[in-house]
Amino acid sequence: MSEHEHSVRPVRWREANPEAYAEVRRTWGVVGHSGVLMVLSLSLIGTSLTLGYLQWPDWLESAMRLGTSGAAVGCGAVGLWRLLRALFRSARAVIGTRRRSVDGKTQGENAQAAPAEGLS
Repeated sequence: MSEHEHSVRPVRWREANPEAYAEVRRTWGVVGHSGVLMVLSLSLIGTSLTLGYLQWPDWLESAMRLGTSGAAVGCGAVGLWRLLRALFRSARAVIGTRRRSVDGKTQGENAQAAPAEGLS
């Protein structure tokens, strides 16, 4: 093997597909935020259940339980919606890069071809 063959390293997927890699990184951020919303939802459910043990007037207890239950459902729904949307967008970006690589139009091939052209 020549010296040139040893110095050429394979192009990483994230370097060859920066848009898809950025989308996957964004997805991890959304997963974290969605997890926080889900934990908040569980906390609000616990708060709603705990309100039953306090000695408040019935109308106030009902209003507080209804409010915390509604907030729990809202937080859970928003967290789940954001999570599913981010996972779908990430999967679509990765599948799009695979389709382009099958066609032979990946950016990695272009990145490898550019230095070779510059040497000529």
